[in-house]
Amino acid sequence: MTVSAGDVPLLTYTYRPEPTVSMVRTLTDEPVPGVAWSPPHIDEHPRLHPAGDHTLSELSATGATATAAHRLIWTGHDGTPVLDEWRALTAALTGDDSWVLMFENTLTNVSGAPLTFGAAGATSGGLRWRGALSYTGDGPWEVPAERAAPATVVLVDDDANPQHPPLRSPGGHTIAFRHAAVITAGSGDTGTLAALGRTALSAP
Repeated sequence: MTVSAGDVPLLTYTYRPEPTVSMVRTLTDEPVPGVAWSPPHIDEHPRLHPAGDHTLSELSATGATATAAHRLIWTGHDGTPVLDEWRALTAALTGDDSWVLMFENTLTNVSGAPLTFGAAGATSGGLRWRGALSYTGDGPWEVPAERAAPATVVLVDDDANPQHPPLRSPGGHTIAFRHAAVITAGSGDTGTLAALGRTALSAP
């Protein structure tokens, strides 16, 4: 699935057999660092595999947004279900030279036993931006312009996301994550881009 703004392809999302986000670009058709979005590391199951039906449950678009959503079952090496994941990916134009890529997912422990998420996965829901990210403590993650040239990416996490790793999830427990990546060409102002991300996260 490819999402475009006019003649510019903004991203490609491959949702089967294993979901990947690739070919992310600015509105001026410049490449930006790629994204990895897979389940977070789980101590009890270091390697998970997607299984089952990967059919999209939602595929919709307006003049300024496009959304795709689906459910995944992640299994351990022996084929036993471990996580039931719902995920949604939304691209939205901001009205200027930036756009927002929203990541939303919920993870339900269906293994029948407690699971321990690694430190990074407990706060990111498995979202990892390929390329160096800078972090200011309580502010947004940013791909520095000098490393991501000719683009700037600021990744903002929702205040409701889990904040204190490591996270232990009992059987049947569900945790939710939401992130907004704001993407612009050149060296964008971090504060301005982060504000756009927070506005996107505050929307219903």
